[in-house]
Amino acid sequence: MKICVLSSGSKGNTTYIESEKVKILIDIGNSAKYVKEKLEDLGVFPGDIDAILITHTHVDHIGGLKIFAKKYNIPVYITEEMIKSLDYLNNYVFLENEFDIGDMHIIVIKTSHDAPDSRGYIII
Repeated sequence: MKICVLSSGSKGNTTYIESEKVKILIDIGNSAKYVKEKLEDLGVFPGDIDAILITHTHVDHIGGLKIFAKKYNIPVYITEEMIKSLDYLNNYVFLENEFDIGDMHIIVIKTSHDAPDSRGYIII
């Protein structure tokens, strides 16, 4: 498994994770342009991303989501509470406690944060 933190901090949080068969992002707090450029630096075409998992809806975690998700039509994994802040999404999946994306098994954990809802992910 390959993990690359594209950005971390108050200006934006975006993490890229790749397995043999799957490419995902956890959060997309940077501009869509920034994320596209960073992915291309890794040799990854943004349209090849299989899913975006959102931890919470603060702008430093979703800043580029609207444009990126619309442009590349990538499914976004969120909670029912999160959709209230992300009502522009057309391609989304509500999180379950555990689920698979290709060869990645994802366990969702509730986290404590000053957001309406927040989640963490254990990826196996």
